[in-house]
Amino acid sequence: MINRNKHIPLYIQLKEELLKKIKEGIWDVEAQIPTEKELMEDYRIGRATVREALSLLVNEGYLYKKQGIGTFVARKYPSLGFEPLISLTYPLEAMGVNHVNQILDKKTIIPDKHMLGAMKWKKTRPCFYLERMRYKENTPIAMEESYFDESFKKYENIYDLTGSLARILVKDLKVTIKKVEQVIVPRVPTEEERDKLKIDDSTLVFDLERWIYIEEDTEPFYYLKFIIPGNFYNLNF
Repeated sequence: MINRNKHIPLYIQLKEELLKKIKEGIWDVEAQIPTEKELMEDYRIGRATVREALSLLVNEGYLYKKQGIGTFVARKYPSLGFEPLISLTYPLEAMGVNHVNQILDKKTIIPDKHMLGAMKWKKTRPCFYLERMRYKENTPIAMEESYFDESFKKYENIYDLTGSLARILVKDLKVTIKKVEQVIVPRVPTEEERDKLKIDDSTLVFDLERWIYIEEDTEPFYYLKFIIPGNFYNLNF
């Protein structure tokens, strides 16, 4: 049960309580769990606490949500979660690769018509733009441009934007990711890309575009344009 005298945050305690019910089979796979209101009443806690706990379980793959219906058990055992699937930092750390991200630009912009199409936004509105270069020692290993819903701007002085953006979303902000779309196209690099990545015209690049949708949003919260050299895994990691 929830113990308010513990130093462990209430949402973590609730998460563990719900996870125990899942693993012990009290809630079967595909079963609908109690509503937020019911959990608030059962555990005598606030809505924000309930939502944080549920978001963690969704991101870890134990629960999933059906919009307008409720929250359901996805599985009894842990899944990868979203972070390994949307983060370059995750596999680099797993390989023991020391790398750094350098911020080249960050600002609020108004996307033009072409950019709106790329972002899959229907209407013009401000967005928070972040441009970074990633290095392994002095070797550039990726170029990236991130376009966030403008609400993300308020976090630029709270979280380290040279770190993993995926980790900020999943671990720090605890957003519930409901869908990820991704396209990867190998192609000949532009002159600017060759210059920034220090590659010649015989090396292809992988052009990755990713759209991340979060709960209750119909348009992507985060659009990523990511360029890595085709010889990425031959860079003496």
